[in-house]
Amino acid sequence: MSLAVPYPAELLRVARKVVWYDKAEQTLADLKTFLSRLMVYGSSAYVAVATQYVPAKEFRRVLENAPAGVFTREAWQKWHEQFGMPVPPMPGDSFPMARSVPSPVVSLAGDLVANKLRSGPVDG
Repeated sequence: MSLAVPYPAELLRVARKVVWYDKAEQTLADLKTFLSRLMVYGSSAYVAVATQYVPAKEFRRVLENAPAGVFTREAWQKWHEQFGMPVPPMPGDSFPMARSVPSPVVSLAGDLVANKLRSGPVDG
């Protein structure tokens, strides 16, 4: 599925928040990337906006073909449970130590992302 251009303004605002390092139009053109980042970093309000334009089957499709290294364990479990799907091993878990040893860089990045998303309402 691809979203129709021009993209709705509220969806562009969400795309800017969850994938701040790319242009919103570029993010929305790659629906799998947008949804996977939204499912990890997006607030319930951001998800509510996206579900107005993207059907639930697209969210499920992201889980079925998830990119390695994007989902946190919490988000992975939450979204599978939300769709009533069994929770499989996370993508990229072929090397068990990769996710069991905390990385200070990943922790710092996660804190920065969380703070950015908590910084306030969606704005233009």
